[in-house]
Amino acid sequence: MVSRAHAEPGSKKNIRTGVAISPTELCAADIRLRGPGAWRVPLESPNGDGTGWPALTSALADLAREVGATEGTLAVSLMPPLTEMRRLELPPLRDDEVQRLLSRNASKYFVNARTPQLVGATAAGRRVRGAPSPVIAASASARLIAAIRAAAQQAGWDVVGIAPAESAWAAAAVALWPLFARQTAYALIAHDDRTDLLQIEHGSLVNVRRFRPGAADAPMIVDTVGPEARVGVAGVAQMRRELSAALTSLGVKPSTPIGDWAAAAERGDLLAAHFAGSEIGPVLRTEDAVTLERDRARKATWTIVGATAALLVTTALIGLWGVHHQLDLIRAERARIRPQMATTLVGRTTVDAAYQHLATLNTVERASPQWSAVIADLTESVPEDAHLLAIRARDDSLIIDGVADHAARVFDAVEKSNGLKDVRAASPVRRELQQEGGALEHFTIAARVIHPSSSPVTSAANASASRGGRTP
Repeated sequence: MVSRAHAEPGSKKNIRTGVAISPTELCAADIRLRGPGAWRVPLESPNGDGTGWPALTSALADLAREVGATEGTLAVSLMPPLTEMRRLELPPLRDDEVQRLLSRNASKYFVNARTPQLVGATAAGRRVRGAPSPVIAASASARLIAAIRAAAQQAGWDVVGIAPAESAWAAAAVALWPLFARQTAYALIAHDDRTDLLQIEHGSLVNVRRFRPGAADAPMIVDTVGPEARVGVAGVAQMRRELSAALTSLGVKPSTPIGDWAAAAERGDLLAAHFAGSEIGPVLRTEDAVTLERDRARKATWTIVGATAALLVTTALIGLWGVHHQLDLIRAERARIRPQMATTLVGRTTVDAAYQHLATLNTVERASPQWSAVIADLTESVPEDAHLLAIRARDDSLIIDGVADHAARVFDAVEKSNGLKDVRAASPVRRELQQEGGALEHFTIAARVIHPSSSPVTSAANASASRGGRTP
């Protein structure tokens, strides 16, 4: 069997000792104890005035000598009837407000609360906004808790927590049957004088009920849990067997402890001692303790917020440094390739200028008349009896001098030429005597060369222009 007590190597002070305290007995569990890991001693009742508990002080001193601890750490589970546990429906309140409400009105919520009480409470389900909040709450006499802490201090122990035994049993049930941590289940702790029923939902204690010992209330237990419920049974062996047999006969198949914890599960107080301090239910605390824990939680929250903010700022600074570093690298690379880029840009400028010149030349070439084609066409168009004396050209204008027997035929031929337009007489036709004899008509014809992109002018238009400017 493995004890819940643990320690770091070389440090006895870090070993936690668990004890279960009832009105008549103290049961302890510690890995340093001889035998099966449990130690028991009977107890006498506390002083009648509640000023102390000498028997407990003596028992804890004997326990310290037994385990060899002079400054031990103690976790306490209080057995019934030293505590009272109930499920309550309270108004929607914060945890500290619940603690304050129960502490100041303990007699209203707990039957046995006739003196000042210490209380503890945990949520017993999901909170719904505007609806009552279910809690599982426990209370114990403030004088009793003070007497326990005083006795422990006198015996050299440091008490790390005091909780009802039901909280330790719920933690034990989750350890005995791990499936209980993920679903709704029920743990039955069988005692000689009663049976405790613990309802566990997703690893949290949400309700506690008590029944008569053994199989006496088996039908009521089945009605409470339902025939399909997961049920685990621990506690006194004889009572556990009777209860398991009765539940089986009623259709419920309970699970029993096996493995390392089977021996510890034979007694409720031993199980509570082993799991003291690892509760999943309420813990008995004063209002000052709750306030201190809240302040610690708030401080831890602000510490985390501050650390997160510092981390974000650091991350931003590192990112900014990275950006500047990359910019420096880019600037250095640009400085390195700047001469090459300058040479490339000069070459590109030269090439661009050359392309522009070529484009201009192409434009001029396309816009300039094709004189060879014009002259060839003109030569073919002029009649055979005509002679061309001179051809003068400027831009797209053409002046033709010549002689012919009949100048009108030459005009008609030039007008029909495909490469000329706006054909007209540049000067009156004159009849001139020739040296070899005879007379020929001297003509001067002006025309414009048709641009390659322009549409050809019809011969009728040429003829009209020619007649308008020619003198017969």
